[in-house]
Amino acid sequence: MPAFATAIIQGDATVAARLADFGLVPDQLLAVARTARAWADDASPLMPVNAPGTLAYIHGVMELRQQMLDGSYTVDRTCGIEAVVNRDRRIRIAFQNVDRACDPNFPPSPRSSKGSASELLCGPTLFEYSGVDTGPLTGVISDGVPTYYAMVGEDGSVELSHPVISNGSFVQFHERILISAPDADWADTIDPDTGPVEDFDIPVRFKTGV
Repeated sequence: MPAFATAIIQGDATVAARLADFGLVPDQLLAVARTARAWADDASPLMPVNAPGTLAYIHGVMELRQQMLDGSYTVDRTCGIEAVVNRDRRIRIAFQNVDRACDPNFPPSPRSSKGSASELLCGPTLFEYSGVDTGPLTGVISDGVPTYYAMVGEDGSVELSHPVISNGSFVQFHERILISAPDADWADTIDPDTGPVEDFDIPVRFKTGV
């Protein structure tokens, strides 16, 4: 794979300025992280083993929408990915449980394998940043809106980042906006083998003609 330069945005003032480009403030993403963490911690030991991550995902998505549906952002389910979108500012934002966020030296990894729908939205733009002329791409969905993820770590850390997804994981990042990295650990960790139910393969059919 060609060399890939990730834009890492960190520092309170720089992060706030970058989020303002998307019509957001850090407190909105911090609220998403707090909600996801609270619901993961609230999982009962009598629940299924993937309950902490699944609850974090469900309520993380809900809080993401509660924070951002202000008229400019709307609910988005392109390819079955639960998200919000602002087409004027050209950004789609989904929620993702990760191992740990906000470490500039170690990029986050998803706590459950990403499906083919996520790869369709986040895969092909790697070529643009690598200077590769691919010609016409097949099996690619692109609506011109980059897909970012509000990535919440097991310790409550949170970043807003734009990954390249391949083979079920993040292989590179276009941009990482590092928002908060608390020191405290979650009481309940999310086991990769019993991870949250948060990514679904949605059959996508392409029209061959009218």
